[in-house]
Amino acid sequence: MPFVQLFALVLGAVYLLVGIAGFIPPLLFGGELPGVIGEPFKGLLLGLFAVNWFHSLAHLAIGAAGLAVYRSFTGSRSYALVIGLAYAALFLLGIFSGSVATLGGLLPLNGFDNALHAATALVALVIFFAARMPEAERGAAQPRA
Repeated sequence: MPFVQLFALVLGAVYLLVGIAGFIPPLLFGGELPGVIGEPFKGLLLGLFAVNWFHSLAHLAIGAAGLAVYRSFTGSRSYALVIGLAYAALFLLGIFSGSVATLGGLLPLNGFDNALHAATALVALVIFFAARMPEAERGAAQPRA
């Protein structure tokens, strides 16, 4: 399995689990995030990452998308690009918002989220640019003379 497909599979599984974890109240600490919308599913996931119900739904969607496309090389490569660009944008949004209650409280972001978004964007974009179509598929994709 090409590395880009493995990336989509692993990231999809991890984010699906993170999304589920965001709906398990014992895993959410410090539910008093100022200005964050999302009772009762808001707090610091594992005591580190600011989340609410919307953030957790986004994690579920990102995870489901990764699991949906990992069997396709081109789908996985596109997934890596979209994830890389989206997480770079989230990193910038988190840096420039300066507060936990980003986007009017709908999307909570803190320093740990920002660091994770930057790392995810970097890894996803490196994988996207490094991905090469496997030889077997490349030969089948080219028309014969």
